[in-house]
Amino acid sequence: MHPDEKVNTDLFSALERSLKPMNTPKDVSATGISEGTLGYWRSMGVGPKFVKVGRTVLYPKETVLDYFRTHVYQSAGEVRGE
Repeated sequence: MHPDEKVNTDLFSALERSLKPMNTPKDVSATGISEGTLGYWRSMGVGPKFVKVGRTVLYPKETVLDYFRTHVYQSAGEVRGE
């Protein structure tokens, strides 16, 4: 296993342990994504998938983990699609 893979595995394991089955935007903000950013992303149709029941927004644990797993990059150029 490459050292970077070990770090990613450890980080994802820690993230998985910290999340509840259903998470509020405040819970998810502990990952470093602000509640404001999450709200903006919801309005734009990007970011982790969420559940909305009435006025309550919840993020299932797996959708948050999936979002982070699919946004692991080697360089900034990779993010920009270069």
